Amino acid sequence: MATIREVAKKAGVSITTVSRILNNDDSFYVSKSTKEKVLKTVKQLNYVKKRKKNKISQSNIAIIKCFDEKIEKEDPYFVSLKINLENKLKKIFSRIRIFNLYEIQKLIKSNEIATFSFADAIIFVGEINKEKLKFFKTLNGNIICVDVYDTDNITDYIKFDTRNSVEMVLNYMFKLKHKKIGLLVGRNKVVENLVDFRERYFKEIMIKNGLYREEYLKIGDFSMESGYFMMKEILKLEDKPTAVFCGNDSIAMGAYRAIREKKLKIPEDMSIIGFNDLKLSKYYTPPLTTIKIDTKLIAQETVNSLVELLEGKRDYHKKVFLPIELIERQSCQKI
Repeated sequence: MATIREVAKKAGVSITTVSRILNNDDSFYVSKSTKEKVLKTVKQLNYVKKRKKNKISQSNIAIIKCFDEKIEKEDPYFVSLKINLENKLKKIFSRIRIFNLYEIQKLIKSNEIATFSFADAIIFVGEINKEKLKFFKTLNGNIICVDVYDTDNITDYIKFDTRNSVEMVLNYMFKLKHKKIGLLVGRNKVVENLVDFRERYFKEIMIKNGLYREEYLKIGDFSMESGYFMMKEILKLEDKPTAVFCGNDSIAMGAYRAIREKKLKIPEDMSIIGFNDLKLSKYYTPPLTTIKIDTKLIAQETVNSLVELLEGKRDYHKKVFLPIELIERQSCQKI
């Protein structure tokens, strides 16, 4: 196995330079060409950094946001999840670095992606392509995926029960005697051709109950603007749904506006249910019935799993399914 001294000698730099590059030392200036040369040499010699037995608090944690800025602006859920995760991590770890999708693509192109093999752990937030996840696992064995729909059995996952969340929504609507139910939902733009879990399970459950109608499903994105235009399409139908499930509360807010413009009332003319329970949802008129996902709890369980991995307390991977809650307000009524 190659040593750091051998890497330095072949690359024509000092041992200190190799060490500071591999430790992502932001205070250390080095030219791009030197950095690329060192990383290329590391890869050629198959050098593996010896991890110091530091305290857990000194571990290097990399967070990769698997969603773009547009999604972050459209859906406050991801902002809440990111902030809560950062706050929980900072209570234990002093070395946290956050990467966005643009930075990851840049690192791949410049052949600097190998730097992730020198982080103590990587946390992915949001949906990640399985092939990319597989690639990162060759760089680092300590990986946790947060809020990912499609899972495997060789990675830690922290998420909520996606199917149960949709069942909870539809069972509530069925209880209120609704049979004509629509869905306004977005599609993941990061993982190509990934069908949102709300769309997937909505269709599956409605078909099983003999209630699915294709014209009641509208696909856009997760913004208020998209919710507005999708609801306008629903309202053009001669035989309209009596209830609509919105993929998030931002979509619901846009749907509210479209309904009001038609001089219709919620819930008298149409029941609306959202998803994520944003802080503003209780202040909609009428207050929005929605599904609550506790991002603080997701963040805490992520940190718990991270500590277990770093301390080597288990030699298996686990999936944590966190509870969800139906918050019943005044936007739905029995027919």
